[in-house]
Amino acid sequence: MIMPDQEIRTPEHIYTWVDVDAHLAALAADGRWPGWLHECDAFWDGLEVTIAPQASAHDALSWLGEVFGVGSTTSQEGETLLRLDDVPGRPSARLLPISVRRQEFEAARREPRWRERRIVRGLGDPLPRPSAHFRGNVRITAMHSFKGGVGRTLHGVALADAVARRGDRVLLVDADLEAPGITWMFNAHGRRVDFGYEDFLSLLHSSEDGRPDDAVRLGAAYLPNQMIGNVVVMPTRRSLRDIAPPRLQPTDLLTPDRSLYYLTESLAELADRLGARAVLIDLRAGSSELSAPVLLDPRVQRIFVTTISDQSLYGTVRTIQELGRRAPTRADDPASVAVITQFRQEGHRELAASAATLLRDAISGTLEPAPSEGEDRTVDRDVMLEPVFSVFQDRLLALPASWEAVVELVRRQQLAETLTPLVEGLTPPEEPAPAEGAPRADAFSASAPPGDLALRRVALSEFAGRLAYAETADDADFLPTESLRNMLVSHRTEPPLCVVTGAKGSGKTFTQLQMCFRKTWRDYARDVGVEGVALDAPLAPVLVSKNLSDSARDRISVIQREVAVSRDVEPATQLELRDLIDGALRSELTNVQWRRIWLTCMARAVGIDATPEDVEQKLVDFGSAETRIFLFDGLEDLLQDLLDSDVQRQALRVLLVDCLDWLRSLRGRPLGLVIFVRRDLVQSAIRQNYGQFFARYRDYELKWNHSEALRLALWVGQRSGAMRELTSEEVSAAKAQDLSAMLHPLWGEKMGSPKSREARSDGWFLAALSDFNEQIQARDIVIFIRESAAFSVEDGRWPARLLAPAAMRKALVQCSLVKIRAITEESPQVGDLLNHLDGLPSDKKRIPFSPETVDLSSQDLEILAANGVVFREEDQYWIPEIFRHGLSFKATGRPKILAIANLVRQQNNLD
Repeated sequence: MIMPDQEIRTPEHIYTWVDVDAHLAALAADGRWPGWLHECDAFWDGLEVTIAPQASAHDALSWLGEVFGVGSTTSQEGETLLRLDDVPGRPSARLLPISVRRQEFEAARREPRWRERRIVRGLGDPLPRPSAHFRGNVRITAMHSFKGGVGRTLHGVALADAVARRGDRVLLVDADLEAPGITWMFNAHGRRVDFGYEDFLSLLHSSEDGRPDDAVRLGAAYLPNQMIGNVVVMPTRRSLRDIAPPRLQPTDLLTPDRSLYYLTESLAELADRLGARAVLIDLRAGSSELSAPVLLDPRVQRIFVTTISDQSLYGTVRTIQELGRRAPTRADDPASVAVITQFRQEGHRELAASAATLLRDAISGTLEPAPSEGEDRTVDRDVMLEPVFSVFQDRLLALPASWEAVVELVRRQQLAETLTPLVEGLTPPEEPAPAEGAPRADAFSASAPPGDLALRRVALSEFAGRLAYAETADDADFLPTESLRNMLVSHRTEPPLCVVTGAKGSGKTFTQLQMCFRKTWRDYARDVGVEGVALDAPLAPVLVSKNLSDSARDRISVIQREVAVSRDVEPATQLELRDLIDGALRSELTNVQWRRIWLTCMARAVGIDATPEDVEQKLVDFGSAETRIFLFDGLEDLLQDLLDSDVQRQALRVLLVDCLDWLRSLRGRPLGLVIFVRRDLVQSAIRQNYGQFFARYRDYELKWNHSEALRLALWVGQRSGAMRELTSEEVSAAKAQDLSAMLHPLWGEKMGSPKSREARSDGWFLAALSDFNEQIQARDIVIFIRESAAFSVEDGRWPARLLAPAAMRKALVQCSLVKIRAITEESPQVGDLLNHLDGLPSDKKRIPFSPETVDLSSQDLEILAANGVVFREEDQYWIPEIFRHGLSFKATGRPKILAIANLVRQQNNLD
């Protein structure tokens, strides 16, 4: 086997004509034949070489001597001979005669086989392209593996079942003619087989006019009897008593009177007659001619199943490379996909990520070069080529016998969720039904006049711009997230005492303001949609962000006066509270003294005239009569040197631990406290038992997972008026697979036309905006939408979507710049490091990079890693797309980050 990047050298041994034939074929495939050489045919009794009329026999014999090695040719009695290897130590008497003939070039018929019958110069060229799409636009997908036992058939059954459960009929073909698996399951299910794959091949073989009419007619008559749900099963043969090799093989159909792709085109016609949208074929493992006519049709989507074991992996890579050479796919052909199976998260994560990189690079080589648009397509490439990960599950190790039991097992083990990208590729999701009386989701797309589309894009950009920063927030509708619901559900009757963490831009300030604007805990619960909240406690802001606009600050001041202990008492201003904390930071205080400082801030925020010496008793007295829930935000404004200051770390630690513990100790828990704080600040302040602390408040973290990120994008689109109106309840209740379709009016199904060879738009969006902490921030989402909509205003090429693909790619660059500026303002320490990276010479702006190349210390890199800016893999560091563009770093290799992120996400889904 020729491994990746292995050169074709002079063969070490030539035992027979078979070795001669194989070496000449390898040279032809590698494009190393001279232009005058047309064909070489080796047989047991000689080697026949066909050259151009103007070429000389001497040139041919000299070339053969070069490619087979010094001394490989000899002459006897005027005849030229090729030496074959003999027993070492004695002259070889094993000789193969060489004959040379001149002839005009005659193109040979190329066929979809692994081993082609004629060795001609054209072996280095791709096979002829099919002339048209499959009948009825049927999608054909083939499951293939280099080795058996990797889970190919199991994943094929799971994929067919998942497609069928979405309401689409699928024709499942067991084409493993030597070791059928689906056939055994179907027979064990007790179903009679009236029509099998061998019957179909025989009928096709017996046709005389190159048409599959008889095979399609008979198949369509009997196969409906073999339907389970929406899966039409075509087993290998009617009886499993016959275990002999097949009488006919798919290559027997490759006769001159038939299409080169007769088999796949006939299967498509059969599926179309059966009303199936997709054909799923389980192929024979290995480099088998039983699989070649299917795999070598570029219109067939190829799904390669492999483990991370070396033999399986590299055999799969080599198979993919050979397919890329023989049958490359074009923009309108389905993309190949790899599925990595049977690995464990613990101990195999890096191996799986490395395997993903190898497979991604191999699959990218199956694509014919596309014209460049002058855009950075790194995200598109990563999303489109990323393998699917199927982690090892003990319960899948021993499969039951029958089809029904296997399907029940794969459903219980959620294998379909793992294969979601493949399911969506086989059958695009249906558009969700509009609410009664509401316009269709596409009513604001293709049917809208160009001018109206531009206006809606402007409205979307302006609305997203108002949401981009918390200081412009108002008391309009907002999107409830799981963390907000968790906090309310856990505190229906008693005040919350919790810490709400989140990264920069996750919505901490926005959430605090929305709470304040609702004024009471029960009113806030009503707008979040949590029922049964009896607690009607006022919400009292203590500290707020310094970045609020004057209007927002004025509203907070009004709210503070409304929740004060008395209308006649003026609560402390933000300036007064900050002065109190600043003074304490310049003193050496004990933990108890710091606790009293924070409690004093809380008391004065509601107008209680307290000092650190008497604040505890006054709060106890106040709590015996009234209830308040205190809200803290903007702590990073006060503690800007927290990483380097022991005093600031102590102050924050006391607020997060000691103050909450003191409030919990109060009889009846009358007072609540919600602290909004950046996660990296918490980690710096609580260095011991940080994991336990974070686990306590994990359910309240403002962490936007991928489903919630898509919901927010949908919510922004419909709340802007640019898309049809949906309620927050409709958006919140939408399932992940529904969200994808609901977002089509926003950015389309793909980053191109629906049938194009482009990444899915939702997958591109998630990959582009994720950092290396596997988080997407709310601010980044709305800024991205704002910029994408603005760039789309003048783009008239995409009337069926609000955001044009080119605009989305352009917006990523702008979004990256905005994100870097925002982080620099919020965290000067991180900003300094980003400015350092931005100021590097262009020749050093390459990823991956080493610490020495960018002149950063290990502590500097730890800070960047904690903020999701870099990721360490061995001794190299990577930068995510959301930062890379703004820093002008270039990617020089294939990153494994997307693979690792997908592994983590899938494991979370299984858990």
